[in-house]
Amino acid sequence: MARQTSFIKLEGTIGDVTFYKGANGSFARQKGGVSRDKILNSPAFQRTRENLAEFARAAAAAQLLKGAFREITLRAKDLRTHNRLYAMAMSIIKSDLVSDRGMRQFNLGDMSLIEGFQFNINAGWNTTVYARYTIQNGASDITADFEDFVPAVKVSRPTGATHFRFFFSAAAINAEANTVESTYVASPEVEITSQVTSGFSFSIPKLVIPDTTQVYAMGIEYLQEVNGNLYDLNNKVHNSSKIFLVEQV
Repeated sequence: MARQTSFIKLEGTIGDVTFYKGANGSFARQKGGVSRDKILNSPAFQRTRENLAEFARAAAAAQLLKGAFREITLRAKDLRTHNRLYAMAMSIIKSDLVSDRGMRQFNLGDMSLIEGFQFNINAGWNTTVYARYTIQNGASDITADFEDFVPAVKVSRPTGATHFRFFFSAAAINAEANTVESTYVASPEVEITSQVTSGFSFSIPKLVIPDTTQVYAMGIEYLQEVNGNLYDLNNKVHNSSKIFLVEQV
């Protein structure tokens, strides 16, 4: 590191030299770093290579999860949803209790860690939907049965929204084969009024595919009525979705 003594103080990079201003003056330093060959071959960087290998697997797994939950992220997400999916993929890789460090695999990890994932942390499920319901986990489908509720009271209402609908999303993930099957089902639209809604329920068929992890999420999205037609609310920041069930088949 060299101190700049000229009356002209530079900032930025010229060639291999970076000029910068610090707390104690202006300095210049030559670009450095460890060579790629050393990182890939030196025994001193064994841990680095192990970390890089698992980072790469987490990135690939995150892409798989993004594809699996595409129907959801089109409707409900925040600015860091994809980053959080990557972090979740890394957590699953680290939960592999069979493989050596650096060789841990997404498909050998604890897939139940996916349960409870919120796709929009700015609109948490429990602070968006207050209506009481039960989930019926049947042999062939998943059903949400709602108790009587007043939409204007039991569902958060963003500006401009006149209606909402719930949705189910299901994904069958084969982490070893890197494949996904997914489905989406929307409920009937519900007007946000002070009238009681009774007997409300909707279902999604289960994805019974051998050797897969079944992931089920429920969400809510808002609509606006204009001249008798319903349109998706352009501002989706209030839409919410959460993974509520993970099963192995």
